[in-house]
Amino acid sequence: MKAIFFIVIASLLGSLSEAQTPKGMTAKQITIRDKQVEINYFQQGQGDTTVLFLHGWCIDGTYWKNQVEYFSQNYSVYAIDLPGFGKSKAERTNWTIEEYANDVTAFIDTMNLKNVVIIGHSMAGEIMLQTALTNNPRIVGVVGVDNFKFIDVEFTPEQMKQMTDFFPMLEKDFKNSAPAYADMMLFHPTTSREVKDRVKTDFANSDSVIGYGAFMNLMQYASTEAQRLEQLNYKLYLINSDSFSINETGLKNHCKNGFQVETISATGHYPMIEKPTEFNLILENLLKGMI
Repeated sequence: MKAIFFIVIASLLGSLSEAQTPKGMTAKQITIRDKQVEINYFQQGQGDTTVLFLHGWCIDGTYWKNQVEYFSQNYSVYAIDLPGFGKSKAERTNWTIEEYANDVTAFIDTMNLKNVVIIGHSMAGEIMLQTALTNNPRIVGVVGVDNFKFIDVEFTPEQMKQMTDFFPMLEKDFKNSAPAYADMMLFHPTTSREVKDRVKTDFANSDSVIGYGAFMNLMQYASTEAQRLEQLNYKLYLINSDSFSINETGLKNHCKNGFQVETISATGHYPMIEKPTEFNLILENLLKGMI
């Protein structure tokens, strides 16, 4: 049961980084939402289609370095730091999925992006979903990365208790609890030491107030996820690891415009940095099929 709990949380989360910008990625900034939000972002390439990468909980836009470089050959590519993560900032104390979706919508509109495909890793899958529910005509497709695995899965009272028992641990000692959890459940046996150290360091260096607040708001949003998927006017594409099986029956029950799941084997929660070549080829084929 404890393993199931941690895997459930792992399916929802990703990671907040204070790491240096990788070589080859030049950061830019833009202020949006009445100057209340400053977005740090990376951009490369030109094309009729815009690929917008969103990172998960407690990481940042640099996790998409391989994808930014690869897809900039044929697309206009953006990877942003979500506010409170990386180097993006916001004048607020509300870290809900809805507020993050408002940030993404404002970025898309302010930058005048066209034909946008949103790629959302982990927690950003929910942000992607909420953004897509606005039916912004600039958005043409959505792709989730290692998320939406547990639609319509029911958990026992004991499993729910294990979840609720973990919340105060995270709030009280975020700096140690978050990396310990990552080390326990977010990696595959073949995950490199470099990837493990990067993720755990980013967890430990996260702003604990923002990290915990985003986590709890994510849990609340996830409880209504199935109903929100029913309102999605796009086909849902997913690139998931096989670390835990996906409940495709749940997706079939709620995705009225259909869904497609592509699986990357023998990888942890970060397939875009663990197996970037395979990930990029899969995403490239999905993009060609939806545009």
